[in-house]
Formats: sequence, structure tokens, C-alpha cells
Amino acid sequence: MFQSPHPSSASDKKALAETESSSATGTKKVLLVGATGFLGAKILRNLTLDPSVAVVAMSRKGAPSNDSADVEWVRGDMMDPASLDRALQGVDVVVSSANSYMKGSLDTDFEGNKNLVEAAARANVGRFVFLSIVSCEAASAVPHFHAKKVAEDLIKASGVPYVFVRAPTFLDQSSDYIAKGVKAGRFLAMGDKTTKWSYVLTDDLASYLAKAATFPGSEINHQTIDVGWRDGAKSQQEVADLVSEVIKKRLSVRAVPWLVFRALARPVKLFSELGYDLIQMFLFFKKGVYISNISKQEHFFGPAPTSRDAITRWAKSHQLIS
Repeated sequence: MFQSPHPSSASDKKALAETESSSATGTKKVLLVGATGFLGAKILRNLTLDPSVAVVAMSRKGAPSNDSADVEWVRGDMMDPASLDRALQGVDVVVSSANSYMKGSLDTDFEGNKNLVEAAARANVGRFVFLSIVSCEAASAVPHFHAKKVAEDLIKASGVPYVFVRAPTFLDQSSDYIAKGVKAGRFLAMGDKTTKWSYVLTDDLASYLAKAATFPGSEINHQTIDVGWRDGAKSQQEVADLVSEVIKKRLSVRAVPWLVFRALARPVKLFSELGYDLIQMFLFFKKGVYISNISKQEHFFGPAPTSRDAITRWAKSHQLIS
């Protein structure tokens, strides 16, 4: 259905040879970049569940105090090319969920990704699984969305076989403002209650990234895969209504008007790179193009969850329901 061309480049041939070799030896060495992050920790758990994978996790500080015996930790910094060369030695697949924009800087999102791509090309890895963003090619005004498109282009130009897993809005965050609001009986909408965009639960996204890393054969190489929900994009009112139904508690929905975001963009840019980025992101949502096409998701990763299923699992994880 989504067949790739027959391998012709040296990297494609290496990827195919390594797939065959991995089948024979029963192991594939996968390096996870961004392993200590909110999403990265979930990807790491998924990878360790696969007995055919030798998991290597990269961290600037080495192994955390709660490290697992199933994981080899290596020191590496995306701003230090030499450390990336060391981390990538003998690696078959690299998975990157790293980002720096939530830390107030976009250095990793631009220069760091460039360093990682160049190091992956030097190491001649068989597959580069890169966490990207839905419709990032249409979002040049949103710095961290644009950074994903720049990285995609660098990976394509490098010749390394790639899989771009493009995520929409996370239903859950490391600091889950939606859950906090729901516990207080309210749902804060950004802009309006009617514009639709796509969502994903990070537990599901972590699973997809791990599956992309371990997918057998080369059919998945050179694919850009949007992920989301089977029943499509949702407005914030629809999400709030579904949450209300699942937890059996009516929520008060309030929207921060788009006008507020437009008015704040210029002054916020003067003192907060992150704040400006987030405002531009919300204004991008208003365009109505932040919508996943999940046809490839279901082909490579299996049936997509419905919005109700994802929201139910999210609600259970936050003890909103038993």
C-alpha cells in the first residue's frame, strides 16, 4: 500500500542488510535521544519491552538514579558533535524526541538537530526515526514547528533512511493544565470553541515511535506518518464535552479570544522566546490546517484509538475516574 522504492542508496542497502542481520542475531541496537524527557521516558519503556532490541539511551548526565538494567546509558549532548559520534557507534536505529523550546531556547531544535543528523550520516545508521509535527511545512511563523521542517529537510538531504512521525497537540503534558482545570470543573479553550485540530495521547505517541524504530524490513523507510485519532480532529468544545461525558461531570468552558493572542505577540517577543512561540502556535491552530491524515498510521502502527478511548485512558491516569 505504501511501498518504498527498492533500496538503491548505500544507506538503504545497509538498512536492508541490517534488518536481515538483526533477524539472524535477534537484536537491533536502538539509540534514543531525548530519553530523560516526559515523552522520551515513555518511548524508553516501550523499547525495553521488545526483546529484539538492545536499547541505548543518551543523556547529558549519564544514567539516572532509577536506571534499568535493560538500558545502556551513554553520555551525549546534541550541541557536542564528538559526543554524538561516540553515542552512535554501532547503532542500527536512532530515535529522536529531543527538543529545547520548552526550556526557553531553540538551540537544540535547530543547531542540535543539525549536529545529530550529520552524526547519524557519519555513523551510516540504518534508520532515523524523528518526532516531527503535523503540518509543520505550513507553520514557518511558529519557531519550534519550523525547526521540525528544517530538521526533516536536513535528514532527507543526508541520505539516511528516515521515518518522520508527525504528532499533533498532546492531550496530556508533563504539567497537565487540562487535567488541573478539569479537577476544578473548568476547561480553558484557546482562541475559540469551534476550530478543529488533531490530538494524540503521549502514551500512544511513544508506542508509535518505538514501533517505527523496530518495524521489520524497509517498507517504513522514507515515510512521513501523521498520527492522531480515528474519528478525526476535534474542537475544544467537543473535547470538553467528551471529557464531561467520561468523568460524568459538566465542565465550564471558557475561551481566551484570538484577539488576546494577537495583541500579546509583539510585546511578549521582547522578553520571552518561549512565550512568543506558544502564542504563534495558537494563532497557527486558528488556520484549521493542524489536522492529521492517519492513513499511514493505521497501515504501519495498527488501528488508531478513538477520541473517547484516548480521553478515557487519560482520565484514568489522572484519577478523574476509577
